[in-house]
Amino acid sequence: MKRETVRVLGMITLGSFLLSGCYTRQAYEPVVTTTGTGEVVVSEAPPALRQEVIGIAPTTSHVWIQGYWSYRNGHYVWVPGHWEVRPRLNAVWITGHWDHTSRGWAWFPGHWE
Repeated sequence: MKRETVRVLGMITLGSFLLSGCYTRQAYEPVVTTTGTGEVVVSEAPPALRQEVIGIAPTTSHVWIQGYWSYRNGHYVWVPGHWEVRPRLNAVWITGHWDHTSRGWAWFPGHWE
């Protein structure tokens, strides 16, 4: 009887150990708000930017648009960088960025100037 009890307890312990890795839960859900201007504000900081291989521009009219972290469906998603043709001769790309504000982390999209 004692041997059977030890075996059952061992199986329960092993099963609990194996199942504990199957379910994870965040301690909190990030808060996401959108302002009237469409600005996205998230309570959780974005990950560090990824290093990208830029390569050679297809033409002299192309400008590299750096990749960035977007926030979609409850988590950050990497949007890879790409080459884009300038809309006019002297146009300059202003890179989008996440900025820590009193409301949380706000996304300011990139744009041409």
